[in-house]
Amino acid sequence: MAKIHFLNVGHGDCTVIEHGNGNLSVIDINNGTELDDDSADILLHAYARNTTDYLAKWMEWKIGGVQTTRILAEAGYEIELTNPIEFLKKNYPGQPIFRYIQTHPDFDHMRGLAALENSGIPVLNFWDVAHTRKWKEGEDKESDKADWEAYQRYRSGKNSATVLNLLRGSHGKYYNQDDTPGSGGNGLHILAPTTELVADFDEDGKRNELSYVLQYRVANRRIIFGGDAEQAGWESIHNHYGANLKCDVLKASHHGRDTGYYQPAVKDMSPTVVIVSVGKKPETDASDKYAQYCQEVASTRWYGDITLEIDGEGNMAWTTSKQRKSRRAA
Repeated sequence: MAKIHFLNVGHGDCTVIEHGNGNLSVIDINNGTELDDDSADILLHAYARNTTDYLAKWMEWKIGGVQTTRILAEAGYEIELTNPIEFLKKNYPGQPIFRYIQTHPDFDHMRGLAALENSGIPVLNFWDVAHTRKWKEGEDKESDKADWEAYQRYRSGKNSATVLNLLRGSHGKYYNQDDTPGSGGNGLHILAPTTELVADFDEDGKRNELSYVLQYRVANRRIIFGGDAEQAGWESIHNHYGANLKCDVLKASHHGRDTGYYQPAVKDMSPTVVIVSVGKKPETDASDKYAQYCQEVASTRWYGDITLEIDGEGNMAWTTSKQRKSRRAA
Protein backbone atom coordinates (compact mmCIF):
# COMPACT_ATOMS: atom_id res chain seq x y z
CA MET A 1 0.00 0.00 0.00
CA ALA A 2 1.31 3.42 -0.98
CA LYS A 3 -0.08 6.71 0.32
CA ILE A 4 0.32 10.12 -1.28
CA HIS A 5 -0.59 13.15 0.84
CA PHE A 6 -1.09 16.39 -1.09
CA LEU A 7 -0.93 18.79 1.86
CA ASN A 8 -2.90 22.01 2.11
CA VAL A 9 -0.08 24.46 2.84
CA GLY A 10 -1.58 27.66 1.46
CA HIS A 11 0.29 29.40 -1.32
CA GLY A 12 2.96 26.78 -1.77
CA ASP A 13 3.59 23.07 -2.18
CA CYS A 14 4.27 20.02 -0.07
CA THR A 15 3.60 16.38 -0.94
CA VAL A 16 4.40 13.42 1.31
CA ILE A 17 4.68 9.93 -0.18
CA GLU A 18 4.61 6.85 2.05
CA HIS A 19 6.03 4.13 -0.17
CA GLY A 20 5.00 0.50 0.08
CA ASN A 21 8.26 -0.39 1.85
CA GLY A 22 7.69 2.32 4.46
CA ASN A 23 10.15 4.89 3.08
CA LEU A 24 9.02 8.51 3.13
CA SER A 25 9.58 10.94 0.27
CA VAL A 26 8.78 14.63 0.77
CA ILE A 27 8.49 16.85 -2.29
CA ASP A 28 8.93 20.53 -1.37
CA ILE A 29 7.82 22.20 1.85
CA ASN A 30 5.92 25.31 2.87
CA ASN A 31 5.09 26.42 6.40
CA GLY A 32 1.75 28.00 5.60
CA THR A 33 -0.08 29.22 8.69
CA GLU A 34 -2.24 31.88 7.06
CA LEU A 35 -3.77 31.92 3.59
CA ASP A 36 -2.40 34.51 1.21
CA ASP A 37 -4.69 37.52 0.71
CA ASP A 38 -5.80 36.55 -2.81
CA SER A 39 -6.89 33.09 -1.66
CA ALA A 40 -8.64 34.46 1.41
CA ASP A 41 -10.47 37.07 -0.67
CA ILE A 42 -11.83 34.43 -3.06
CA LEU A 43 -12.91 32.12 -0.22
CA LEU A 44 -14.58 34.90 1.73
CA HIS A 45 -16.55 35.88 -1.37
CA ALA A 46 -17.55 32.26 -2.01
CA TYR A 47 -18.61 31.42 1.54
CA ALA A 48 -20.06 34.65 2.88
CA ARG A 49 -21.58 36.44 -0.10
CA ASN A 50 -25.09 35.13 0.60
CA THR A 51 -25.07 36.11 4.27
CA THR A 52 -26.56 39.36 5.50
CA ASP A 53 -23.37 40.44 7.24
CA TYR A 54 -21.06 39.57 4.33
CA LEU A 55 -20.02 43.16 3.63
CA ALA A 56 -19.23 43.75 7.28
CA LYS A 57 -17.13 40.57 7.46
CA TRP A 58 -15.27 41.42 4.28
CA MET A 59 -14.52 44.98 5.43
CA GLU A 60 -13.45 43.80 8.87
CA TRP A 61 -10.93 41.43 7.30
CA LYS A 62 -9.83 43.89 4.61
CA ILE A 63 -8.82 46.59 7.08
CA GLY A 64 -6.77 44.04 9.01
CA GLY A 65 -8.84 44.02 12.16
CA VAL A 66 -9.20 40.25 12.38
CA GLN A 67 -7.10 37.15 11.68
CA THR A 68 -7.72 35.54 8.28
CA THR A 69 -8.41 32.06 9.67
CA ARG A 70 -10.96 33.44 12.14
CA ILE A 71 -12.94 35.49 9.63
CA LEU A 72 -13.03 32.54 7.22
CA ALA A 73 -14.22 30.18 9.95
CA GLU A 74 -16.98 32.63 10.84
CA ALA A 75 -17.97 32.69 7.16
CA GLY A 76 -18.19 28.88 7.10
CA TYR A 77 -14.80 27.91 5.66
CA GLU A 78 -13.28 25.52 8.19
CA ILE A 79 -10.52 23.80 6.22
CA GLU A 80 -7.30 24.42 8.11
CA LEU A 81 -3.83 24.73 6.68
CA THR A 82 -1.43 21.90 7.45
CA ASN A 83 2.02 22.42 8.90
CA PRO A 84 4.22 19.75 7.26
CA ILE A 85 6.48 19.32 10.30
CA GLU A 86 3.51 18.75 12.60
CA PHE A 87 1.97 16.40 10.02
CA LEU A 88 5.12 14.28 9.85
CA LYS A 89 5.55 14.13 13.63
CA LYS A 90 1.92 13.15 14.14
CA ASN A 91 1.60 10.59 11.35
CA TYR A 92 5.17 9.26 11.18
CA PRO A 93 6.63 9.75 14.68
CA GLY A 94 10.33 8.99 14.94
CA GLN A 95 10.63 8.22 11.23
CA PRO A 96 13.27 9.90 9.06
CA ILE A 97 12.57 11.41 5.66
CA PHE A 98 14.24 8.91 3.36
CA ARG A 99 14.40 11.48 0.54
CA TYR A 100 13.55 15.15 0.38
CA ILE A 101 13.13 16.51 -3.15
CA GLN A 102 13.55 20.25 -3.72
CA THR A 103 11.89 20.72 -7.09
CA HIS A 104 13.45 24.16 -7.62
CA PRO A 105 14.65 27.13 -5.53
CA ASP A 106 11.45 29.18 -5.23
CA PHE A 107 10.53 30.11 -1.68
CA ASP A 108 6.91 28.95 -1.85
CA HIS A 109 8.42 25.48 -2.34
CA MET A 110 11.11 25.76 0.35
CA ARG A 111 9.73 28.13 2.98
CA GLY A 112 10.03 25.61 5.79
CA LEU A 113 13.51 24.16 5.33
CA ALA A 114 14.77 26.00 8.41
CA ALA A 115 11.92 24.54 10.45
CA LEU A 116 12.70 21.08 9.06
CA GLU A 117 16.37 21.50 9.92
CA ASN A 118 15.45 22.38 13.51
CA SER A 119 12.70 19.75 13.85
CA GLY A 120 14.90 16.80 14.72
CA ILE A 121 13.56 14.86 11.71
CA PRO A 122 16.58 13.40 9.86
CA VAL A 123 16.78 13.75 6.08
CA LEU A 124 18.76 10.86 4.61
CA ASN A 125 18.84 11.92 0.94
CA PHE A 126 18.45 15.42 -0.48
CA TRP A 127 17.58 15.89 -4.16
CA ASP A 128 18.48 19.22 -5.70
CA VAL A 129 19.30 20.47 -9.17
CA ALA A 130 22.89 21.74 -9.52
CA HIS A 131 22.23 25.39 -10.38
CA THR A 132 23.84 28.80 -9.97
CA ARG A 133 20.96 30.70 -8.32
CA LYS A 134 22.25 33.12 -5.66
CA TRP A 135 20.63 35.09 -2.86
CA LYS A 136 19.70 38.52 -4.20
CA GLU A 137 19.84 41.37 -1.71
CA GLY A 138 16.93 43.75 -2.15
CA GLU A 139 14.98 41.23 -4.23
CA ASP A 140 14.74 38.22 -1.91
CA LYS A 141 12.88 38.87 1.34
CA GLU A 142 14.87 39.07 4.54
CA SER A 143 12.19 36.90 6.18
CA ASP A 144 13.26 34.07 3.83
CA LYS A 145 16.95 34.27 4.72
CA ALA A 146 16.84 31.47 7.32
CA ASP A 147 15.24 29.08 4.82
CA TRP A 148 17.78 30.04 2.16
CA GLU A 149 20.66 29.37 4.55
CA ALA A 150 19.15 26.02 5.58
CA TYR A 151 18.81 25.18 1.88
CA GLN A 152 22.51 25.91 1.35
CA ARG A 153 23.44 23.61 4.23
CA TYR A 154 21.26 20.79 2.93
CA ARG A 155 22.42 21.06 -0.69
CA SER A 156 26.09 21.19 0.30
CA GLY A 157 25.79 18.07 2.47
CA LYS A 158 26.48 19.87 5.75
CA ASN A 159 23.37 18.32 7.33
CA SER A 160 24.67 14.78 6.74
CA ALA A 161 22.17 13.99 3.98
CA THR A 162 23.43 12.34 0.80
CA VAL A 163 23.02 14.99 -1.92
CA LEU A 164 21.84 13.84 -5.35
CA ASN A 165 21.83 16.15 -8.39
CA LEU A 166 19.73 14.02 -10.72
CA LEU A 167 18.43 14.76 -14.20
CA ARG A 168 16.08 13.19 -16.74
CA GLY A 169 16.61 9.49 -17.19
CA SER A 170 18.69 8.99 -14.04
CA HIS A 171 18.58 5.48 -12.61
CA GLY A 172 19.72 4.51 -9.18
CA LYS A 173 19.28 2.23 -6.23
CA TYR A 174 16.22 2.82 -4.08
CA TYR A 175 14.58 5.60 -6.10
CA ASN A 176 13.86 3.49 -9.20
CA GLN A 177 16.01 0.37 -8.81
CA ASP A 178 16.73 -2.09 -6.03
CA ASP A 179 18.51 -5.39 -5.50
CA THR A 180 16.17 -7.44 -7.70
CA PRO A 181 16.92 -7.17 -11.45
CA GLY A 182 14.11 -5.38 -13.26
CA SER A 183 12.47 -4.14 -10.06
CA GLY A 184 11.63 -0.48 -9.60
CA GLY A 185 12.71 0.55 -6.12
CA ASN A 186 10.45 3.37 -4.90
CA GLY A 187 9.24 4.00 -8.46
CA LEU A 188 10.43 7.59 -8.91
CA HIS A 189 11.43 8.56 -12.45
CA ILE A 190 12.73 11.98 -13.49
CA LEU A 191 11.14 13.56 -16.58
CA ALA A 192 12.83 16.96 -16.14
CA PRO A 193 15.02 18.92 -15.96
CA THR A 194 17.75 18.17 -18.48
CA THR A 195 21.23 19.61 -18.79
CA GLU A 196 19.84 21.92 -21.51
CA LEU A 197 17.08 23.28 -19.26
CA VAL A 198 19.55 23.90 -16.44
CA ALA A 199 21.86 25.69 -18.88
CA ASP A 200 18.92 27.83 -20.02
CA PHE A 201 18.36 28.89 -16.40
CA ASP A 202 22.02 29.75 -15.97
CA GLU A 203 21.65 32.00 -19.02
CA ASP A 204 18.25 33.67 -18.47
CA GLY A 205 17.58 33.14 -14.74
CA LYS A 206 14.09 31.64 -15.13
CA ARG A 207 13.95 29.41 -12.04
CA ASN A 208 10.98 27.35 -13.19
CA GLU A 209 13.11 25.90 -15.99
CA LEU A 210 15.03 24.09 -13.24
CA SER A 211 11.96 22.37 -11.86
CA TYR A 212 11.86 18.66 -11.31
CA VAL A 213 8.95 16.90 -12.99
CA LEU A 214 8.58 13.41 -11.56
CA GLN A 215 6.68 10.31 -12.57
CA TYR A 216 5.77 7.97 -9.70
CA ARG A 217 5.03 4.37 -10.68
CA VAL A 218 3.23 2.19 -8.17
CA ALA A 219 1.34 -1.03 -8.97
CA ASN A 220 -0.13 -0.30 -12.42
CA ARG A 221 -0.64 3.41 -11.72
CA ARG A 222 1.24 6.50 -12.84
CA ILE A 223 1.26 9.83 -10.99
CA ILE A 224 3.06 12.88 -12.38
CA PHE A 225 4.23 15.72 -10.13
CA GLY A 226 4.61 18.86 -12.25
CA GLY A 227 6.57 21.08 -9.85
CA ASP A 228 6.61 24.58 -11.36
CA ALA A 229 7.54 23.49 -14.90
CA GLU A 230 6.46 25.92 -17.61
CA GLN A 231 6.35 25.73 -21.40
CA ALA A 232 10.06 25.12 -22.04
CA GLY A 233 10.08 22.21 -19.59
CA TRP A 234 6.85 20.68 -20.84
CA GLU A 235 7.87 21.01 -24.49
CA SER A 236 11.08 19.16 -23.71
CA ILE A 237 9.19 16.46 -21.79
CA HIS A 238 6.53 16.06 -24.47
CA ASN A 239 9.05 15.90 -27.30
CA HIS A 240 10.92 13.16 -25.45
CA TYR A 241 8.07 11.02 -24.05
CA GLY A 242 4.99 11.80 -26.16
CA ALA A 243 2.15 9.33 -25.58
CA ASN A 244 4.20 7.56 -22.89
CA LEU A 245 3.18 10.41 -20.57
CA LYS A 246 -0.22 8.76 -19.97
CA CYS A 247 -0.98 8.92 -16.25
CA ASP A 248 -3.77 8.45 -13.73
CA VAL A 249 -3.12 11.53 -11.60
CA LEU A 250 -1.42 14.83 -12.42
CA LYS A 251 -0.24 17.26 -9.78
CA ALA A 252 -0.72 20.43 -11.84
CA SER A 253 2.34 22.52 -12.48
CA HIS A 254 2.74 26.03 -11.03
CA HIS A 255 -0.32 25.83 -8.78
CA GLY A 256 -2.69 25.34 -11.72
CA ARG A 257 -1.73 28.57 -13.47
CA ASP A 258 -1.79 29.02 -17.23
CA THR A 259 2.00 29.31 -17.18
CA GLY A 260 2.27 25.65 -16.15
CA TYR A 261 -0.33 24.37 -18.62
CA TYR A 262 0.97 22.88 -21.88
CA GLN A 263 -1.94 21.42 -23.85
CA PRO A 264 -0.09 18.79 -25.95
CA ALA A 265 1.42 17.24 -22.81
CA VAL A 266 -1.83 17.38 -20.82
CA LYS A 267 -3.68 15.77 -23.73
CA ASP A 268 -1.21 12.87 -23.81
CA MET A 269 -1.30 12.54 -20.03
CA SER A 270 -5.14 12.51 -19.96
CA PRO A 271 -5.24 11.96 -16.18
CA THR A 272 -8.36 10.87 -14.35
CA VAL A 273 -7.73 13.48 -11.64
CA VAL A 274 -5.75 16.73 -11.61
CA ILE A 275 -4.64 17.96 -8.17
CA VAL A 276 -4.06 21.69 -7.74
CA SER A 277 -2.22 23.11 -4.74
CA VAL A 278 -4.06 26.33 -3.70
CA GLY A 279 -6.49 26.25 -6.63
CA LYS A 280 -8.33 28.91 -8.58
CA LYS A 281 -6.22 31.87 -9.61
CA PRO A 282 -8.31 34.59 -11.26
CA GLU A 283 -7.28 35.41 -14.83
CA THR A 284 -4.32 33.00 -14.77
CA ASP A 285 -6.17 29.85 -13.67
CA ALA A 286 -6.11 26.88 -16.06
CA SER A 287 -8.59 24.63 -14.22
CA ASP A 288 -11.14 24.79 -17.03
CA LYS A 289 -8.45 23.82 -19.53
CA TYR A 290 -7.36 20.84 -17.44
CA ALA A 291 -11.01 19.81 -17.09
CA GLN A 292 -11.16 19.12 -20.83
CA TYR A 293 -8.76 16.19 -20.36
CA CYS A 294 -9.69 14.77 -16.95
CA GLN A 295 -12.71 13.75 -14.90
CA GLU A 296 -11.99 15.93 -11.87
CA VAL A 297 -9.89 18.96 -10.92
CA ALA A 298 -9.42 18.92 -7.14
CA SER A 299 -7.91 21.86 -5.28
CA THR A 300 -6.42 21.80 -1.80
CA ARG A 301 -8.10 25.16 -1.30
CA TRP A 302 -11.55 23.57 -1.44
CA TYR A 303 -10.76 20.06 -0.13
CA GLY A 304 -7.86 20.63 2.28
CA ASP A 305 -5.34 17.79 2.47
CA ILE A 306 -5.98 15.25 -0.28
CA THR A 307 -4.80 11.69 0.34
CA LEU A 308 -4.56 8.97 -2.29
CA GLU A 309 -4.06 5.33 -1.28
CA ILE A 310 -3.00 2.77 -3.89
CA ASP A 311 -3.01 -0.92 -3.00
CA GLY A 312 -0.95 -3.69 -4.56
CA GLU A 313 -3.61 -4.31 -7.20
CA GLY A 314 -3.63 -0.66 -8.27
CA ASN A 315 -6.97 0.19 -6.66
CA MET A 316 -7.15 3.89 -5.76
CA ALA A 317 -9.00 5.36 -2.76
CA TRP A 318 -9.28 9.08 -2.02
CA THR A 319 -9.92 10.95 1.23
CA THR A 320 -9.82 14.69 2.00
CA SER A 321 -9.71 16.96 5.05
CA LYS A 322 -13.17 18.22 4.15
CA GLN A 323 -14.52 14.68 4.03
CA ARG A 324 -12.86 13.67 7.31
CA LYS A 325 -14.12 16.82 9.06
CA SER A 326 -17.66 16.07 7.87
CA ARG A 327 -17.45 12.52 9.25
CA ARG A 328 -16.26 13.78 12.65
CA ALA A 329 -19.12 16.27 12.80
CA ALA A 330 -21.61 13.49 12.09
